[in-house]
Amino acid sequence: MKRLILLLIIPTLALIGCNRDDDFGSNNEIKPVPFTINIKYDASKYPSVADKGVANVTVILKNGITNDQIIGKTDANGDLKLNAVLPGNYSVQAELQLKQSEYEQQIGEETSYEIVHFGGFDEKVTINTNTSSKLIRITSGNIGDLVIKQYYYAGSDTKLGANLRDQFIEVHNNSDQTIYADGLYLAFMEGNTNNNVTSFTLSNGQYDWSKTAGGGAAANTDYVYSNIFIKIPGNGSQYPILPGKSIVIAQTAINHKMPFNDINGVGVAIQEPDKTVDLSHADFETYMGDYNTSIGKKPFAWDIQNIMVPDMLINFWSIASNDLILNVNSMLGLGILRATDAEIASWQKVAAPKAPTGTLFLQIPKKFIIDGIDITDKEQKAPKDFPADIDASRTFIVNSLGQAEGTFTGFSVIRKTKEIINGRVVLQDTNNSANDFVTIKANPRGYAQ
Repeated sequence: MKRLILLLIIPTLALIGCNRDDDFGSNNEIKPVPFTINIKYDASKYPSVADKGVANVTVILKNGITNDQIIGKTDANGDLKLNAVLPGNYSVQAELQLKQSEYEQQIGEETSYEIVHFGGFDEKVTINTNTSSKLIRITSGNIGDLVIKQYYYAGSDTKLGANLRDQFIEVHNNSDQTIYADGLYLAFMEGNTNNNVTSFTLSNGQYDWSKTAGGGAAANTDYVYSNIFIKIPGNGSQYPILPGKSIVIAQTAINHKMPFNDINGVGVAIQEPDKTVDLSHADFETYMGDYNTSIGKKPFAWDIQNIMVPDMLINFWSIASNDLILNVNSMLGLGILRATDAEIASWQKVAAPKAPTGTLFLQIPKKFIIDGIDITDKEQKAPKDFPADIDASRTFIVNSLGQAEGTFTGFSVIRKTKEIINGRVVLQDTNNSANDFVTIKANPRGYAQ
């Protein structure tokens, strides 16, 4: 079970990951070291206050081996000074909420938000006798009217359930006005699939996109990179999302609890229906049979079309898969956005610096992203796809003990319910998926308990 360590209440633990003998006592016990976390605002977004430390920021240090946490708040200089931290590798998460008046006073600009959420995150902070401090910069993001409510990427049991065929995404209208889904894009982000630091990556293992042809100097700060870019159809006023309601985009919009015949007429049985979900009433599906045929590829055997459910439109598709398989190895980040045809036509397609003549990625200006969620896996082997102002951290499926779970579990990550106003469900949105999402059994149009 995960332990919570409040500041300096630290047990003596034998940890892996220290690289100096000085970190150990005479009995090979790890010696705690002093360490300081300094918090400042993002220099590119808030240049006028970038040199000032930020007070009252909640900082969470999490040990990568034990999952033990140290939690504290920064002082007036923006420092969280810890007298004794066990050496090891840590993730550091920073959180701050400013009221409208506080934001305008500190930042020196007006905002329409009553509360502005700031966040910062670094997954690879090494603490030992050679390191004494770490700077974390925090930034804020837009709070949108549409939010990603549920992201079911894990799939269900490979033998008793529906494997990966029952994956889906749910998008929620968090406003008090009807919003039309027409023209909304879903962008799936896939960067480096491991976090090994090399000559073509950043310090967190993510690709250094500035090193690819056409990437540009702001390639790592102003853009995100997608290999699946699909669009909800409609004429602009065809698919309303009522206030407090949501839409479901299915990989395949059938009742996965029932046996069916694949496109070759081969029967597919479901051993335990409770392990999967019914998506026959989804609002949209990513049927790709016609698209694959048009480019000379064989359709996926399980890609059954529900003619009662509108098909998503394929704008950009650069992966080998011939269906919307939410890759359980590389952990695809998910964003929703709107843009005009002319704007999208101007976006570059660039190759990863690891393979400059390989697969192309759509370079999307991050200012278009309405909402985004970064996910990770049990081993956290893939780096973040989104910058901190879209998602300050990332989330994952956990079990009842709060431990990361693997795939094919039938579980989903879902946004917490913040409040219900006159029957309208308002979901929590702080641009920090670690705070905003919890794990449930996948449940289209359901809610977190």
